[in-house]
Amino acid sequence: MSAIFSSTGSWLGLLGSVGLLLASHLAKKYVIPFLKIGKRQHYAQYIVNIADEITDDLINKYPNKSWLKHLDEAVDTLIAICGIGTDIARRAINASVTRKTTR
Repeated sequence: MSAIFSSTGSWLGLLGSVGLLLASHLAKKYVIPFLKIGKRQHYAQYIVNIADEITDDLINKYPNKSWLKHLDEAVDTLIAICGIGTDIARRAINASVTRKTTR
């Protein structure tokens, strides 16, 4: 029994196992959430770009400010394209309109 704990190979194996356990814990705690945030940021950027395209299309369809009456159409279009909730689509379209009108 004492021969198992006295050999250096068993201690190195134990340290290696503890090191892998620690590395997997750190990866799960820090690396994986960071990667998930990166995916969300890319998805949010896609939604912003699509919302800008939809509002540009509305501006081209209705050149004099009457396009503001058709924002519900833009929200529905964004929901159909991205498959997102109404609140998110409305916020994206409103942000896009704000960017367009403040230029």
